[in-house]
Amino acid sequence: MHELIVTERLDLVLLEGPIEQALLAGDRALARSVSALTLPDALFDEQFVPFLAWKRTQVDKDSSFRPWSVRLVLLRDSGVVVGTANFHGPPGINDTSSADAAEFGYAIFDDYRGRGFATEIACAFLGFARREFGVKKFISGVKPDNGPSLRVNEKLGFVDTGVVADGERIFVLDCS
Repeated sequence: MHELIVTERLDLVLLEGPIEQALLAGDRALARSVSALTLPDALFDEQFVPFLAWKRTQVDKDSSFRPWSVRLVLLRDSGVVVGTANFHGPPGINDTSSADAAEFGYAIFDDYRGRGFATEIACAFLGFARREFGVKKFISGVKPDNGPSLRVNEKLGFVDTGVVADGERIFVLDCS
C-alpha cells in the first residue's frame, strides 16, 4: 500500500529486502547484483549505512514505522538512484515532539543537485502524509548553511520557529 510514492519524474521506493541487506552488509557488488537500478557510490557512504541500520531497527521494533522509513529516490526515466529520503517516523517523532506533526529529510547526491528533486520529494512527502495518514503539520530541520534546503522550505511555505535542535533551524508548516 505504501511501498511507492510517485512524482512527475521520481519514484520514492521503500528500501528493504535483498538490496537493503546488501547495503547493510556493505557489499556493493551484491547490492548492485540484486537490483536492476543504477546505484551510485554515494549510496554506500560510511554515514549512510549506520543510519540505515538505525532505521531498520525502528521498523523491526515497531512495524508502524515502515511507511515512514528510508526510500530510494529513483529517477524513473533512467533507473538511477539520485538520493534517499525518509520521515523521522510516524507523527510525533520529530524535533519538536509535536504529537500530530511529521518530519522528513532527504539527501540528493552531488551529481544530481540543482534539478528540483528536493522540492519534488518534499511536495510528494507532504501529499503522501496528508492523503494516507491525515497529517496536517510538518516539521523541517535544516542546517543554517544549507541554502538549497532553506529555499525548498521557503518555496513550500515553512515558517522558521527560531528554535535550533542538533544544529538545525526548525521550521513548521501547518496545512490545517
